[in-house]
Amino acid sequence: MNFETINMGAYNLHFIKTKKFKTITIDVDFYRNIKKEEITKRNLLKMILLDSSKNYKTEKELIIESENLYDIKVSSSISRLGTLSNLSFQTKFLNEKYTEKDMNRESIIFFLDLIFNPNIEDNSFINIGKQKEKLRQDIISIKDNKPRLAHLKLMEKYNKREYGYNTFGYIEDLDNIDGNSLYDYYKEVLDKDQIDIFVLGDFSSSEMKEIFKEYFKVNTFKKENKKLLVKELDIRKRIIRYHEYDDVNQVQVLLLLSLNNLTDFERRYTIKVLNEILGGSSNSILFSRVREEKGYCYYVNSSVKAYDNIMVINSGVESKNTEKCIKLIRKVLKEVKEGKIDDSVIDSAIKTIVSGINATLDNPIGIINTYFSKVLVGTEDAEERIKKFKSVTKDDIVKVGKKINLNSVLTLEKGVNNEENKD
Repeated sequence: MNFETINMGAYNLHFIKTKKFKTITIDVDFYRNIKKEEITKRNLLKMILLDSSKNYKTEKELIIESENLYDIKVSSSISRLGTLSNLSFQTKFLNEKYTEKDMNRESIIFFLDLIFNPNIEDNSFINIGKQKEKLRQDIISIKDNKPRLAHLKLMEKYNKREYGYNTFGYIEDLDNIDGNSLYDYYKEVLDKDQIDIFVLGDFSSSEMKEIFKEYFKVNTFKKENKKLLVKELDIRKRIIRYHEYDDVNQVQVLLLLSLNNLTDFERRYTIKVLNEILGGSSNSILFSRVREEKGYCYYVNSSVKAYDNIMVINSGVESKNTEKCIKLIRKVLKEVKEGKIDDSVIDSAIKTIVSGINATLDNPIGIINTYFSKVLVGTEDAEERIKKFKSVTKDDIVKVGKKINLNSVLTLEKGVNNEENKD
């Protein structure tokens, strides 16, 4: 694959040249430092821009044009990496080499029309009610997903950190959004967000550059800001224990751990190997010891958010096993941190990670996400990353283990009130 970046002034245009796919995939990323009061607007904006435009005002018109363009696909998403909120729009369409001349251009024009030619009247989005109600239901439905609800309740305890926000948004903010205020925010996004565009496939760079120069209607220069590390948590001498209550069939157990003073190598590689060993898959030590051997839980896993400087262990537990499960999880965590693990387990974890890297090379969005990480944090190419993952040793794991500290434990149990105490 050949990677090329063109500075277009108001945005960066990145070309990932490959003949591996018959399609062309484009990802447009608008990102800025996350603010709690903007989360709901960004979620609503990603929905309403793809719902219609001035030229395609109804769902039927959108479907007909999509079929005319050989079943072009468009989608949008909201994600967060550290301190940054990323509003992303994607499209995938069949390369004109397999359809007819100028279809690449026509497909991109259609895609950008949805972003830059919104369905508005008098500086106000119209038909906003349908998407507001859909987002409202998305926010409300969190309560029905107990693992997600437990995670949200734990993160809310850390509301001075970016990961303490509800990424879906807030009902109280949604109620205050109307067509005018959302359109004002839309213009602010175009004017102030940093923008990176990724184009992946087999195409002419000069032709692609000319298309975006003509149809990507942003010309405001921005100062780059890619400081995305979330402030570390202080190391606690006493662990906080939170008890939350809801109508649950199984107790949700979460342990939040802080990551302190990681080196760049540890953040990119060692901590990910440790996490894979601990609870990254069904081959992990937590799964083997807590679920398979003892049967204390229905599931158990761990995840690391290296740029949030945290790790989270999640488990679903029968009520009578709650304390035994927590005790064993803490014991396993201590053993892994101290390197009390077989070399074969380390080798297996690294092989799993390497397989995951190789799998991304078969997926256009996976490839684009890798290059976006390269732009934001300098992520190395697949070959170099594989080499460095394979270089991680047990001594590296023990060293990074000393930088992991249990911060709090939360249980979501059957009941109606909540409390907190310190162990």
